[in-house]
Amino acid sequence: MNKKLSAVFYAINGTGIGHISRLNNIAEDMAWLCQHMDIEPRFEFLTTSDAPFVVTQFPTIKLPSKTTIKALGLPMKSTTAHIKTQIVTFLNAKAPDGLILDTNPKGSYQEFPFLKSLAKRTVFIDRARKMESITRQVKNNISLFDRVIVPETADTGASYPFHPNISFAGKIHGFKPEYSLSRDEVRTLFGIQQHEQLIYLSSGGGGDTNSEAFLGKWLDVVAEVIPHARVIVGYGPLYKGVIHYANRQAIPFTGTRVNRYFAGVDLAISAAGYNSVEELQAANVPTLFYGLEKGFDDQFDRIRQLQNKNLCTLGDINAPQESLHKALTRHSIVKAELKRQPYSHGSAIAAGQLLETLLMPKTFMLPATAITRAVSTLKSIRSNRMQSLLDQNQAA
Repeated sequence: MNKKLSAVFYAINGTGIGHISRLNNIAEDMAWLCQHMDIEPRFEFLTTSDAPFVVTQFPTIKLPSKTTIKALGLPMKSTTAHIKTQIVTFLNAKAPDGLILDTNPKGSYQEFPFLKSLAKRTVFIDRARKMESITRQVKNNISLFDRVIVPETADTGASYPFHPNISFAGKIHGFKPEYSLSRDEVRTLFGIQQHEQLIYLSSGGGGDTNSEAFLGKWLDVVAEVIPHARVIVGYGPLYKGVIHYANRQAIPFTGTRVNRYFAGVDLAISAAGYNSVEELQAANVPTLFYGLEKGFDDQFDRIRQLQNKNLCTLGDINAPQESLHKALTRHSIVKAELKRQPYSHGSAIAAGQLLETLLMPKTFMLPATAITRAVSTLKSIRSNRMQSLLDQNQAA
């Protein structure tokens, strides 16, 4: 294998882990596709995220986030200037075939315009955001990228239709059926009895300042409304609050890849961040979503659109008991509607689109259909496993 492809995925910190996990999902699929086409993937992550351990398959360079700089009481201006220099030096030494960013086109410290010339190609992953956050400066930064990939379908529309090289991948998420446990396997792993329901509870990546209070409130309501249920509590990689080890219903989960267990969950209660919503929808989990106020992300609009299609239940953190009763009443309706939804192969499609862009200037030749065939193979593997999981759940 003498064909090589280098890429740097630049993941920026947020209150959740959407940026880094979405890029990681794409990078993992890109690596699979490369190996399938006899190309050696040389991928690295550069990140200011405070959850760098989300990335497990690639070397990761961790830089301080603005949150860390403030917490340490360091001077923001001089510290960020030093970090910018480190980023430029790193990319200049690597000179990768591709530089890929997500959500924030400016970079962590408004440095992307200085980085563009250090990579052969640049790609921006443009997930949905609040319209008021799409400023002229944001548009100007996005126009600097060689390609924009939107994790939506073409009929949904895009935030930046003005870009001359825009493509649509469909929803990008981390629920990958080939790594998922079946319903029976999940219930055996956690010791769930036949009469017990299994619920998944989350407040997203855990970085929200109210995560501890919200999780505690939902646990109290579940104990009152469904006393025979067990609850996998996904605290999220950024969570810093109290963990409920003594709660008899709670199964604390503090690691990553909790989505491996989604196929065995009867009901979920979750904040409506992009990744949480797409993973739970992909896994066909009837979910009570509650919205949190975020800068770029309109979680409330996301939930309303899904509830209008009977794909979830809209919850209210200020009326948790009423919300849970509503979710239980709607459970069979939502479950039936979710089964009608096709599995989204967004991460595999986005990986293929990225490869088309990054391989463009390479000197080695590939058959014109090589990428398409590799993406189709990966999609087929996932579709078959997803159908197997659904059949097993139906039998149970």
